[in-house]
This record gives sequence, structure tokens and C-alpha cells, in this order.
Amino acid sequence: MSKTKIGVFGGTFHPVHNGHLALARHAADRLGIDRVLFVIDRIPPHKVLAEGATDAQRLDILRLSIADEPRFAAETMELLREGPSYTVDTLKALKEREPDAELYFFMGSDMLHSFTTWRMPETIAKLATLVCTVRPGEGGGEEATAADLKQRYGANVILLDEVSPLSSTLVRAHIHDALPITDMVPAAAAHYIYLHGCYMPNELAPVYAQLRADLKPARMEHTAYVLETAIALAARFGADAKQARLAALLHDCAKYLPEEQLLAFADTDPAMPPILHAPAGAVRAREIYGVNDEAVLSAIRLHTTGDANMTLLDKIIYLADMIEPSRAFEGVDEIRSAGTVDDMMRLALSRSIWYIKEKGNPLHPATLRAYESLGGMMERFGENDALAICKVLYDKKANDILALHIGDKTIIADWFVVASGTSQNHVRALCDELEEKAEEMGLSVRRKEGYEEARWIVLDYGFALVHLFHPEERAYYNIERLWEGDSNMIRYPISE
Repeated sequence: MSKTKIGVFGGTFHPVHNGHLALARHAADRLGIDRVLFVIDRIPPHKVLAEGATDAQRLDILRLSIADEPRFAAETMELLREGPSYTVDTLKALKEREPDAELYFFMGSDMLHSFTTWRMPETIAKLATLVCTVRPGEGGGEEATAADLKQRYGANVILLDEVSPLSSTLVRAHIHDALPITDMVPAAAAHYIYLHGCYMPNELAPVYAQLRADLKPARMEHTAYVLETAIALAARFGADAKQARLAALLHDCAKYLPEEQLLAFADTDPAMPPILHAPAGAVRAREIYGVNDEAVLSAIRLHTTGDANMTLLDKIIYLADMIEPSRAFEGVDEIRSAGTVDDMMRLALSRSIWYIKEKGNPLHPATLRAYESLGGMMERFGENDALAICKVLYDKKANDILALHIGDKTIIADWFVVASGTSQNHVRALCDELEEKAEEMGLSVRRKEGYEEARWIVLDYGFALVHLFHPEERAYYNIERLWEGDSNMIRYPISE
């Protein structure tokens, strides 16, 4: 029966990256290794650790990175050991724990060349086969060194070609400079790094601390995804990466302010509390977080509505909020894969506009301005459409039919159509007929209220609201009095 083969991959993993994982897979495949133990150091004797992540965070990142690799496991004995960690002590402990296993110790060329200076190299050579990955074009001489170690200590050295030039130093530099790390570390590790602010510039530490006080955990998770997406979009389209990072971090910083505070930022009637954290967030970013960069504040302010003449940074934060990795709505992949930032914005704004209308909610005029400024053409509900609804009701014997254009007075719809039935049964019949005929016209009802009582039925078609009244309710509410004498009011049938 063959012995279990265990790979021993030691390092600071500060952080672990795709190059580490590729090396481990390559060695395991080539040598028939059953398990690879990633032995994470606490105090390596040969280097001083850079700042940026705690021991616990390095371990968390490692575990997340290998979670989907059944052959890989994190080994913490060196992390828990007092004082510097020496390879010979680790290999002895592993051999005691699994005496029948064959150990393969992974190292780089620099470690192979300095092996004679290690603590008890002859013992290490007896405990494990040395597996050295060779980086092309750097010094060479590995074969000669392997032969020398064989002669000195009886060491068995296997040389493998390096499969990735990636380094933890490069990953840390990318994070520090707000450059993407999508292809450098597994997705779960990247999310953890952005969530906890690992390897970020020191000046962002108080920002993260305040955000943890301001946001609930689920919102902090979303913020980390938006941050990741904004950094990727900034690199893709050439925006200032550090501005994108700061705006993404703070875009929801006012999300949990009390509604009475948010209402102070309302600029529509009726007010729209769900989107007011954006303008409130720009103020909070300035007053609490000390942000004075107007470009960053603008991107925070516009991330829920957009507006005409948005900057590239404005667009990136709007998009990052909408298409971050946890979003899974229909059409999100089409937005993500669009070729230009303006193509992405047109798709995103169009989707947002119709989603808002489908929910029966009012549309902020800035969103429509944003869409039209980018060349989007909104299929407006025009006068002919309103009159077509009027005709359906007229043919069904409705009374007192009015079409009211209200698009320049309110954000809740472009048109009201108002009509009366003669009884509750007649009001329901008008409703049934209109639903059927409107569908033939390509209109679908998004909301229907009052059908059971049939005293006042409201049918919401997005850009048109149809009100069907029992005559008593029509007389009592008399809603058309608000537009009496207005040139926007059309009585149907239209007199010649």
C-alpha cells in the first residue's frame, strides 16, 4: 500500500494569491501529492512582515482561498508557536503526527541556494523531499545546488518550472494603489480584503472604522462589492482609481440616518426617502469623513438617481452600485458586458426606469435627464395613447371621461384618465374591458387597487394612471377640479 504524500508549503501568505495556488496544484499533479498543507508563518526568521493585515486576517484569507480545493488545508502550528518559526521544527512535528507519510517541502530558488544556512539542514533533508520551483531567467544554478545538497546531506531535490510570477508584494501594491486584484486572488479573498480594508493606505483606516459604526453588516458587505467593482471599472475606463475607491466606500454612508433627517434633502413632491441617502451621504462624507474632493462628493450624491452631464467618476459609482457581484437581476450581465461606459449607463438607466415604473413608484426627474442626456429615448405615453384608453371606456358606456396631461406637474405619471361607471358592476366591467384591450395595445397593468369594492378602481400603467369611479365617489372627490380650465384637460369624446 503506497504511503500518503503530503506537500508542505510554508510562507507568510501576506496575502496568499493565485500564484501560490497554481504552484501547489502543479506540484501536487506532477508528484502525485495527496494533500498540500499551507503552513502559515507568524514570525519567519528570514524576513520582517509588511503591515496591512493581522495574523488572523492572513489566516482567514488563506482559508477562503483554498475552501474549494479538496487537496489543500491550512496548517496553523507555526502561527501558534512562540518566537520565530523554523522549518525543521515544523517538519518534525508533522512527521510525529503522521509518521507513515512522505513529506515534500516546497521552496523557491532563493531558498534552495541558501539552504546550507538554515537551522539543521541535514535533518530537514532526511525528513522531506525538497521541491524547488525555478523562476526562468533569475540566476540559475539550481541543478548544481541540488547536486551539492545531495552530496552534503543526501538531500533529494526535485526541480519544477515556476507556473506564475505573481508575488504577494505585487498584490499588496495593487491594493494600496486602488488597482484591481481580480486576477490575483480568489474572489472570496478579494471580497474579504475589501471588506476589512486589508493592505489599504493608513489614511483609510479611520474611514473603515467609521463605516463599521454607520452601516449594518449586510450593507458593509454590499459596500465591499461596490468597492471592488468601482476599482475594476476605473481601471477599465481610465478613471481616477483612488477617487473611485473613496466614493465607493462612502456611497452609502448615510443609508441608516433617520428618515426625518433624510427628508431634509428631498427635492421632489412627494418626497422619495429610499434615494435620499445619496444627497445626504455627500453631506455626511464632507462633514463626518472629512472629504473635500468635489468629484467624489458628486459621485456619492448621484449614485441613486444619476443626472444629465455625469462625469466618468459619477457613472462608475452609479454602475458599481447597480452591477456589483451580488446583484443577480435579469439583464445585469448585459450591462456588465456592454462595450463602453455610456452603453452600460444607457442599459442601467433604462432598466432602473422600467423597474421603478413596474413597482408603481415615482421616477425622479434626474434619472430621466440622465437617460436622455446619454441618447436614450424613453417611449413616452402620449396623447394618442391616452385617447385610445378613453375610446375603450367610451365604447363600454363610461360617463364623464377626461384625459389629463400631468407630466409637467408631477412625477407620478404623464397622464391621468378619469371616467365613471353607473354602478359598482359597471365600474368592474369597465376595468375588465380596459385590462383586456390595453393588453392588446401593448400596455400591461403594474398595479390595480379597489376592484373588490368597485367604488374607485385605480389601474397603473406606468406612465398613465386610470381612475374608474362610482358616480358617488366621483362627485365626492372631484379630482378633476384640480385641473379645471387647464389646457391639458381633454374631455372625451372630443367635440368637433
